[in-house]
Parts: sequence; C-alpha cells; structure tokens
Amino acid sequence: MLPSSPLSSAGFSDVDTSVSAGPSSERHPTLYYDDGTVVLSALTQDGSRQYFRVHRSILCRHSPVIADMFAIPPLLAKGSRNCIAESYDGVVHVQMPDSAEELTSFLMMFYDPSGTAYKRFDPNTPVLVEGALKLAMKYECDALRRRIIESIEADWPQTLAQWDARRAEAVILRSEHSLQLTGKVDGRYLDDRLPEPASAIRIASDHGITSILPAAFYQLALLSTDADWDAYRANPGKHLRFGARTARWRLLDKRDLMRLVHGQKLLAAHTRAIGTDIFGLRCQRGVKGCTKARNDCWKYFQENAPNSMDDPLDILHDCMRLDTLFTDLPCAACTAEITVMAEKKRRELWRSLPAVFNLQ
Repeated sequence: MLPSSPLSSAGFSDVDTSVSAGPSSERHPTLYYDDGTVVLSALTQDGSRQYFRVHRSILCRHSPVIADMFAIPPLLAKGSRNCIAESYDGVVHVQMPDSAEELTSFLMMFYDPSGTAYKRFDPNTPVLVEGALKLAMKYECDALRRRIIESIEADWPQTLAQWDARRAEAVILRSEHSLQLTGKVDGRYLDDRLPEPASAIRIASDHGITSILPAAFYQLALLSTDADWDAYRANPGKHLRFGARTARWRLLDKRDLMRLVHGQKLLAAHTRAIGTDIFGLRCQRGVKGCTKARNDCWKYFQENAPNSMDDPLDILHDCMRLDTLFTDLPCAACTAEITVMAEKKRRELWRSLPAVFNLQ
C-alpha cells in the first residue's frame, strides 16, 4: 500500500463535479497542451480557477510525491466501469491546493527550463522562481530545487573576489547607461540589469539559502528606503533614468529590517575606523608633509565621495590604489602600509558580514 501523499492531505478533491470551465474559470494561455494527459487546476489570487493541461510522465519523472499520487487508480463515476469521476476535457483532473501563480511558476520550470527565470542578474528572478521553489520543496523535486537555488546563488557573490568582479561589472554597466539620454540600454534601465536585494533576502530567508544573505544585506544597506522599486517605476524619468538603484522594501519583515539597521550602524563604525586606524596615524619616519598628505586623503574621501562613505568595502578598495587617485601622496612607506592595512581590513570586514547583519 502506498504511503499517504502530502498531495491528498493538502486538500485534493475526491470528486470533481465541474467538468467544464465556467465563467470564473480559464485555461492557462501557454501551459495547456492538447496532448496533455492530466489537467491540474488551482485558484488564482482573484478567486477564479485556472486549468493546466500537462503531461503526467513529466511530473512523475521529477516528483516522487506526485508519482505516488498518480499510482493510485482514479475514482470512477458511480455505476460506471470506465468513466473517470475526476475528469476535465477528457482526462484526469486534479484540483491542486496551491495557488495558480505558484503552479504556473512550478510548471514553467519543466516546460521552459531556460526561460526568463534564469536570466543572469535579472532583478525579477526571486519573484519569478519563488512559487517554483516552494512547490519543488513541497513535492520533493530535488533536482529542480537545486537548479533554482544554484541560479539564485549565481547572482550573488559569496567571496570578496566575486564581490569585486560584480562591482567592476556594475561600474561598466553604469558607464554605458550614463551615455544614453534616456538612461536605457536595450530598453532597460540600470536597475533592470542588476540583482535586487530585498526579494533575494526574502526568498533566501524563507528557503534557507543563507549563502547569499551577507552580500544581499550589504547591497541593501547601501540603498535609501526612499528608493522603492514600485514608486520609482511609477515615475522612471525622475530617478531610474539617472542610474538609481531600488529595492522591493515591502517584501522585508521586521526581523529583516532589524538586521539591516544593526548592520548599517556597524558599517558606519567601520567607515569611521578607516579615518582613525589608517589615515589618522602619524608618519613613523617623520617624512615632511606625509602626515598632512594622509589627512588630506581622508578629507577628500569625506568631501568628494559622499555616496561611498556608506560603503566601507569601496572606501578600502580605493585605499589600496591611492596612487591612481592622488598626486600628493603620503611617503612611499606609508602608502605601502595603507595598502596592506586596507586589504587586511577589507578581508576582515567581508568575513564579518554574517555577524554585522546578525545572520549567525
């Protein structure tokens, strides 16, 4: 005897008495195949029922839970030996307990495996795959679950070297967009070409993808709460045209916001420490003008790079290349020391990000 399936315990109907689509029902525009062997249906957010005609063999190949469910012979209509009671459009019909939106996301992974959900750096990826990931875990589609998680992880750096590579890419993209009068390249703003942190945090927190949380929280910490995804898109010419970055702030819960505030305070402390620990020291060799040059470098960072003052990783990166930024440098020995100290502090800060944002 087969074990009790989570599908049946989650609310499947034993008998489908509605064998044709009513006024509040519709067939999915792309996930309804004439040669499909089973119809799944689910309720949309507005309460209408949507139908998906798909292939039993594809579902069973990827999900042992669904395979077990289909191994149970379908109920027959009362008084009949071959007429299926649970039918729609001539095939077996199963009313799913999941939402139609989740089911669409889930099924698209099988029928459009290289589709929009897997575009590199697409800020919509977490929104597009959330339903699929939820159902992949529920129905034990392990290969699909791994593929989705790998796709999400690929957009977010897990090492400092990866962070630097993504930062360099973002600088190039920003330069490309700044040359366009509309701020668009190939019909998209800069914000449409880079990962969005709030939705990444939401899906990572809900589904245990802890590897991306440090980088996602750090990216979010660099944004103003006024830079809202929906609000800026209501008037894109005002902000997005000029390269503004945004977040879907509404997706964050109280714990996320508490972690963010905690992290921003500690990042500010790291920035202040750069001024005292690196630029606040006197030249040990007594070279004339060296100490003043150190102070002038820090003053320049404070006055001419106000945005990066919230980004200690960026400031420390610049500290490692003072010779490309300034003509009046500290002495050669002090400049070398600054480079070494900045590199060390940068590595330490990256390793400490889980603690900075209370992720441990």
